[in-house]
Amino acid sequence: MSVPFALYAANGNPGPIGPAGPTGPAGAMGVQGPTGATGPAGIQGPIGVTGPAGPIGATGAVGPLGPVGPIGATGVAGPIGPIGPSGAQGTQGPVGATGPAGPIGPVGPAGALTGVAGGDLTGNYPNPNVKGIQNVAISATAPTAGQVLKYNGTTWAPGLDAGGSLTLPYSATENLAGTLFSITNNGDGTSIEGVSNSTSSSIAALRGIVTSTAPGGFSSAVRGINSGTGGLGIGVYGSQGGSGWGVYGVTPTGLGVYGNSSGAGYGVYANSNTGTGLSATSTNGNAANISISNNSNANDVLTVSTLGNGTVVNVSTTGTGDGISSSSGTGMAVRATASAQTSAAVLGTNTGGGESVVGIATSDIAGAVVGRNNGGGYGVRGFIATNTTGTGAGIRGEVGNNNSKGKAGSFINTNADNTDVNVLEVQSNGKGNIPDNTIGNAASFVINNTNGVGSAVRGEVNSIFGNFGTAGIFGVSSGTGGRAGLFYASNPSGNGAALVAITDGNGNAINANAGKNGNAVEANVDGTGDAVYGWIPSFGTGRAGHFENFNIDNETEALNVSTVGDGIAGNFKVDRTTGTSAAVKGEVNSMFANFGTAGIYGLSSGTGGFGGLFYSSNASGTGPALIALTEGNGNGITANAGKNGNGVEANCDGTGNAIYGWTPNFGGGKAARFANFNTANGNPTVHVTTVGTGNALLINHSGASGNLFVGQDNGTSVARINLAGKGFFNGGTQASGADVAEAFDVHGEAKDFEPGDILVISTEKDRAVEKSTGAYSNLVAGVYATKPGLLLTEENIDSELLGKVPMGVIGVIPTKVCLEGGAIKRGDMLVTSSQSGVAMKADLNKVKVGQVLGKALQDFDLPTVAKINVLVSVK
Repeated sequence: MSVPFALYAANGNPGPIGPAGPTGPAGAMGVQGPTGATGPAGIQGPIGVTGPAGPIGATGAVGPLGPVGPIGATGVAGPIGPIGPSGAQGTQGPVGATGPAGPIGPVGPAGALTGVAGGDLTGNYPNPNVKGIQNVAISATAPTAGQVLKYNGTTWAPGLDAGGSLTLPYSATENLAGTLFSITNNGDGTSIEGVSNSTSSSIAALRGIVTSTAPGGFSSAVRGINSGTGGLGIGVYGSQGGSGWGVYGVTPTGLGVYGNSSGAGYGVYANSNTGTGLSATSTNGNAANISISNNSNANDVLTVSTLGNGTVVNVSTTGTGDGISSSSGTGMAVRATASAQTSAAVLGTNTGGGESVVGIATSDIAGAVVGRNNGGGYGVRGFIATNTTGTGAGIRGEVGNNNSKGKAGSFINTNADNTDVNVLEVQSNGKGNIPDNTIGNAASFVINNTNGVGSAVRGEVNSIFGNFGTAGIFGVSSGTGGRAGLFYASNPSGNGAALVAITDGNGNAINANAGKNGNAVEANVDGTGDAVYGWIPSFGTGRAGHFENFNIDNETEALNVSTVGDGIAGNFKVDRTTGTSAAVKGEVNSMFANFGTAGIYGLSSGTGGFGGLFYSSNASGTGPALIALTEGNGNGITANAGKNGNGVEANCDGTGNAIYGWTPNFGGGKAARFANFNTANGNPTVHVTTVGTGNALLINHSGASGNLFVGQDNGTSVARINLAGKGFFNGGTQASGADVAEAFDVHGEAKDFEPGDILVISTEKDRAVEKSTGAYSNLVAGVYATKPGLLLTEENIDSELLGKVPMGVIGVIPTKVCLEGGAIKRGDMLVTSSQSGVAMKADLNKVKVGQVLGKALQDFDLPTVAKINVLVSVK
């Protein structure tokens, strides 16, 4: 029902409101009158025009290129080289017979200047040519008129005498209609640059002056022209590195800075990243004057818009003037003011289909429309009487019409002792709607704006207590089913989270507790995302995840991760090239070393797989795949193979070592130790095998003392090789060969010798041997050994002994023999025969000391040369 004075609001101007009278006694409630017919729905107001898009910020200009240094002055020409030497004097004629002494004749003419020219000259005297200056060649190109000889960096060549140097300070006065000074740069550098290093006031790196007191229109002391037609060029660009001015203009009565756009651009454009884009101040005049001088221009005088969440226009005054004053010549000027909580500015007009009451207020604490009830009823009650279409609303609060901002509804309890009721209660006896969960609810809150960033529901509690129920939103499920809270992001194409919990304090963002056998938190994912994703922002210092068990009797895992797919059950990565933290750190604090009591326990329960795999995947990396350190007395790594596998298997694909054991310079332990504690194990303690061309085992001792090798029998040393390579063996030595040989050079080619040849001392070469060539040779030395048991040499052990042969000097050696001295019997002494490199039976009546090669160990009676075993011992 309308208030009485609203019936006459359209007739004349209402008088001032009188003071409120005392509250009368409440009258008896009258019978409810019949419900009036529903008025027609009002037409929807026009949608406000979209504000213009903010201008695109200008791209910063490329910084100026540093100036090119001046070309150095041309060096002075070197002195002319000395004149070449005079030619040789002509030969003197023969001396004539001595005649009578006559008068002395005249001196003969000087000899002619001849010979080859040198230095910067070429050709022959007396007419040499100049080939260079200061040993720099002169080009053969002929000069033309006006050219000079110039050095081009390689030769002296003809060229124009262009350019020159500019001496500073320089000053000149000219009277020309054209441009006095012009420089064109076709490159990327700056055409002209002025630099000043002075710290004095009012200096200028580059200054232009118009000295006339009455210059022509649009004359300029400095003018910048950019002929570009795009949006990135700048006519004049001023910058300042600190808090000064990029561009500064000053004038007594004119315009300090004037900007004009001849088209659709901006006359002056102001922009700032974090500061104020445009600041205008005045001491006595207007701070800013914005007007349209064209009476046919229907555009807005001032357009203000924002893409952010701040206030579009913020007006404040510390004086007595109005914050905003609006006036109109032919339209309606509206001004509404509320200065107290009990007052309000109200304008109600209903001409048919509009609202009955429109309230406008500028107060932050009072409402434009206030419904007040001093009793126990409703301050405002809205209800739908008879309409059953489901489109009506008992109370409808709107915000956003005509681009308005604020709250569509606000419910506040100002009484701290009011704890008997809820500030807002929403109840429904409906059953809900299973096919469509967007309707049939006790309450529904929707922000229907695809670009919106507000909350559909915001709950806040400001309390120092954390009692049960003290919450911004308290959801209760009191039945045997239902959920206390359900957050559902229903758009399959959406990227927003179904629930976000953030805290700026020291408490937890989410606390979850299952009082019985359920999970405190259960998360699952149907797509490719993470069921649980914990992360720390770039400024955070906490943990992405923390799992802890405070019950010492709880033997269940604090964290259990399992997968039935082919993916990794857990993936941990420190993604920082300069990071020094571990991707996974496992720690156990226990005094026991039971099986499984480990910082990290890797288990492979299938027929394949690895209990642990450490892989350094960067081909350029130098870090080890695994480091094991211990500060106690235990082992860095303990490995055991329970069956037929290896306790440790190591391989190397590159040039490194499969296993590298070392002791630091402060250590006192062993680089490696291999021990077999099974007396029944007949396998070698260490087995070294190679299929390559390198050494199967290399021992390098670079210390000052010690041995290369020591072998012990039950703690007693029985074999030793010292640092010089000398061997010591308590039980003697045994070799598979049957003789002792020494490597000798040969006279001739080593390829012409073979095992079994008789060798004699060479008379053509020092410390060399050759095949025997005659019988009963006194030079006999030995036999080309087939398989010496010991080979002696003066060479280093790394020598391949190329070009040398092993000559056996003592022992059993297969030796070439023949029947030249008769059939050979066991025990016969042998000497050289007439056949090269072949031995024969010695005739005891002919043999002399030094001719016996040795004694035969086999009978021989064959017509051809063959080998028999001989006990070689030259005597």
